[in-house]
Amino acid sequence: MQKTQLALFPLQLFLLPGETTKLHIFEERYRQLLTDCEEIDITFGIPFTENGTIAGYGSIVQLKQVLIRHKNGSADIEIESIGVFEVNRFFLRMGEKLYPGGDVTILDHIESSLVSKELFSKFKAYMLDSNRSLGPESFSANLNLIDLARLLNLDDDRKIEFLKIATTKQKERFLADEIGIRNLLLKQSRSIEQNIFLN
Repeated sequence: MQKTQLALFPLQLFLLPGETTKLHIFEERYRQLLTDCEEIDITFGIPFTENGTIAGYGSIVQLKQVLIRHKNGSADIEIESIGVFEVNRFFLRMGEKLYPGGDVTILDHIESSLVSKELFSKFKAYMLDSNRSLGPESFSANLNLIDLARLLNLDDDRKIEFLKIATTKQKERFLADEIGIRNLLLKQSRSIEQNIFLN
């Protein structure tokens, strides 16, 4: 595990490595952060916040592209997660910069084990049963557990819970249980729809 300092942009958002999202940048301090991303190619961290409190984990992200620059100085950007960290200390200013920063520990033990055939079969059956399309990535021979968690589009809290799990076997069980719960909810939903239709 590597300890370092990162510029930080606290949000109620947690991205697994490989996930992308869009942000609207309007505060002066984060416009300065965007400038640094463009001019000196820095990455920054998004510590996950709940009810205004930093929860302890966050995503390391890089700027993919600026989508729109508005006349008032704000901008819409696309970012991609490239790693995960744990917050050790948060400070309101990163040195002389306007934006926050912090001491963090980069988590380098992120699960890269390949998905087992049994778990992939459950995932594929769930996706087909719920009429969700499977993209080319879903059929890759190199599909790992992080990829599968990303494809399941877990809630932020569940993503963090998944990352805290110690072993590959436990992570597989976690994802299998998640698929099982979703299958049960899907069956309940269809049962309700059928009863309404019959009445």
